[in-house]
Amino acid sequence: MTTILDKKNDPQSYLDDSDPELDEDAKTILTQYSGVPEAELVSHVRAVRDKAFKLFPYPCIGLYYFMGLTIGKSPQYPDVLRRVKNGDTLLDLGCCFAQDLRRLVFDGAPAENLTGTELEKGFLDIGYELFKDKEKFHASLIAGDFFEPISGLAEHSFDIVHAASFFHLFSWDEQVETVSTALRLLKPKRGSMLFGRQTGVEEASVLKHPATRSGEMYRHSPESWKVLLVQVTQKLGIDADYEVVGYEGGKQRTANAYSLMRFTVVLK
Repeated sequence: MTTILDKKNDPQSYLDDSDPELDEDAKTILTQYSGVPEAELVSHVRAVRDKAFKLFPYPCIGLYYFMGLTIGKSPQYPDVLRRVKNGDTLLDLGCCFAQDLRRLVFDGAPAENLTGTELEKGFLDIGYELFKDKEKFHASLIAGDFFEPISGLAEHSFDIVHAASFFHLFSWDEQVETVSTALRLLKPKRGSMLFGRQTGVEEASVLKHPATRSGEMYRHSPESWKVLLVQVTQKLGIDADYEVVGYEGGKQRTANAYSLMRFTVVLK
């Protein structure tokens, strides 16, 4: 394992100066669900992105990753959508603008089965602006620090927990803590599932970055991430199946990066 200093300490280095490249999923939801005229899509998304980046300069915001609606691109999505339509509940960790929850609702999932949690309440508010749905989007959105008890969340359990671009923000110890909390929020029954995607690298490394909670992020290879998942589940006495797959994608690939990896933990 190596330690790397992130040289992009200037947040502006993560601010893409070009217009967003919206795929067909994003265009469809913004036009059909949100009612944004097609001619205004780019300017609308860019204006919302700029506002959110001033609130906190996450790379996933500056680089427009939030419009990827990545839950819909997961191999698990058809089954997840079916389950939520049939009454299963889903929690989205670090949901940002709750864009993935909007994808589920657009595809027919009942909003009452969906919950999102996000540290920055301002992002939840901006989500209504992005999707123009303040009066019709009724999923439960909760602002709070996942490292502390969150009112309205701790007393619930869920059939499915989704986490995209969340765990990779933290150190190894913080990841152990957050994965443990996420697993405890699952209903203790066969088929309950934690799944998502995050940055992945070929060789696990510690990334020093002053903007993070502890000043560092542990960047996993698929192998090291599976090791952490197995260690946490075993410590909690949970029997589960695991899958971790690295793949290329996004705009930040380096010589030591798959760029992304997806994962699932399914309780037996």
